[in-house]
Amino acid sequence: MPAAGSTALPRLSEPTSVLYYNDQPPEMIFYQGLARLKLGRSEEAHAIFARLVDYGKAHLNDEVRVDYFAVSLPDLMVFDADLNQRNREHCHYIMGLGYLGLGDLPAAEEQLEAVLALDANHLGAILHLRMVSRDHSIPDLGDLSS
Repeated sequence: MPAAGSTALPRLSEPTSVLYYNDQPPEMIFYQGLARLKLGRSEEAHAIFARLVDYGKAHLNDEVRVDYFAVSLPDLMVFDADLNQRNREHCHYIMGLGYLGLGDLPAAEEQLEAVLALDANHLGAILHLRMVSRDHSIPDLGDLSS
């Protein structure tokens, strides 16, 4: 019988663009890494967090174009004014999550603040920035209420 958590599809821990609704949300990847830390699988967790940072760095300045024939575009993105800005937000966000998981709190804070500079209402950045600012440690996962 395989170990707990070992049956997850490998592609589910790979970061992707934010264009399509069926792309894996970066928060899911981040929390997969935290779960692996909790299970004592720190090398796997480190690899997940490093992939988030690497993906963000590699794609931060991409020129994004919409495939107008794609069937999985969310939120009428066909009419979205600036896909490149949305891409930059996404890349800063996943880098912030990656750095947070790696324990590089100053870098995580810098990236999450960059997200908020582009979109002050980015809920993911707001919530995860609270993890950075709370005594500069990752809190118990059930303790995000204050």
